Amino acid sequence: MKAYSVLLACVFTGVFFASGPGCSSSNDAQSGISCTPGNYVFCRCADRAEGTKLCKPDGASFEACSTTAAAAGAGGGTCSGGEDLTDRNTGTDVNPPAQQAGPPGSPVDTCPGKPTAVTPGASIVIDGDTAGATSDLKGRAGACRAGDGSADHVYHLQPTGSGQLNITVKGEGELNPLIYLRSACANEESQVACAPPLGAAASVQLQTNVVAGSDSYLVVDAASGTTGKYKLTMKLTTGPFCGDGKVDSGEACDDANKVEGDGCSNSCRGVSGDPAAADCATSHAVHMWKGSTVSGTGSTAPYGNTFAKPGASCDPKVTSNAAPDHVYEVTAHAAGNLKVTLTPTDATYNVLLSARKTCADAATQGAGMCANASVAGAPATMTFAVQTNEKVYVAADGAADAKGAYTIKFELP
Repeated sequence: MKAYSVLLACVFTGVFFASGPGCSSSNDAQSGISCTPGNYVFCRCADRAEGTKLCKPDGASFEACSTTAAAAGAGGGTCSGGEDLTDRNTGTDVNPPAQQAGPPGSPVDTCPGKPTAVTPGASIVIDGDTAGATSDLKGRAGACRAGDGSADHVYHLQPTGSGQLNITVKGEGELNPLIYLRSACANEESQVACAPPLGAAASVQLQTNVVAGSDSYLVVDAASGTTGKYKLTMKLTTGPFCGDGKVDSGEACDDANKVEGDGCSNSCRGVSGDPAAADCATSHAVHMWKGSTVSGTGSTAPYGNTFAKPGASCDPKVTSNAAPDHVYEVTAHAAGNLKVTLTPTDATYNVLLSARKTCADAATQGAGMCANASVAGAPATMTFAVQTNEKVYVAADGAADAKGAYTIKFELP
């Protein structure tokens, strides 16, 4: 740091502090300097602006970091984006001051819990004590049910980014902590993750994926009726994952949930199931990447007749198909030849497979975009060219008025 920066960091409203904690260099200040009540120390904003922060009377925490201009009365303000707590030498986070969970009867004591913003990249540290807290929650059947009857704390987590959330709770003394995460505070069946007890004064950890704007509820509980102090730490690291509602490279789908059989698998690589609608207005999404194979199971029985053409002859000008169909919207993320195979799982089902570039226009059926098995129980296969980022609409259909269950496979070799 240049000399004038040190001087600015030590000046506030005309008062100059002698050498000591208030005059530490930026690296010293960011690696955990001492806090002397009434003294200002150097800090740096997220936008790299230099600033100062005041040590509070408790001698253990600081006021918010403000730009040096504000400290000098020149019209600055609290850091835009907050304080930069990264150690410039190591690139790691400096532990932020611990928050307090709150006393018995405070929001942490019951649902919906203590509101807790979870910001990407920012470490959260909370000191809590369950002594005197109520016992009104318990984990879902299994290892985390051991907290039944023990005092508990609840945190209403409000993520502002999507990614992996790492949670650790370290107990003190006799406290034998356990933690679980729910999507609905008062519903134990909504539990999505659990870290069971490991013993008195142990650390329990869990990792879970969270989505921006989708709140969850963290319960800090304990086994064997134990109570006491604990330290909760959390950090959200952003990044794509299956279940974030965005289709990432290699994923066939992503419907932002963990429900199998609804048209998108928990792995985001399978498309089994029958969504509420599978027609031109709301088609069943499938994303194909170079070299990918996507499989699924389904049925035409729940749906209406969207593709009235083609008929058994595969001629898109012929209106002779009254069978219900299941429509897939296939997005090709690479150019190539898309191969689709439809195989009936019912020996009496005579399948018809067809595709279009415009869902509601049979005239956009191009070369290779139809296949009729002709025989009940036999598979149908079609192969046609697709361009990068092109959408095509594929219908699992039936000849005449045939309907039934099937397996389907999409390949982009």
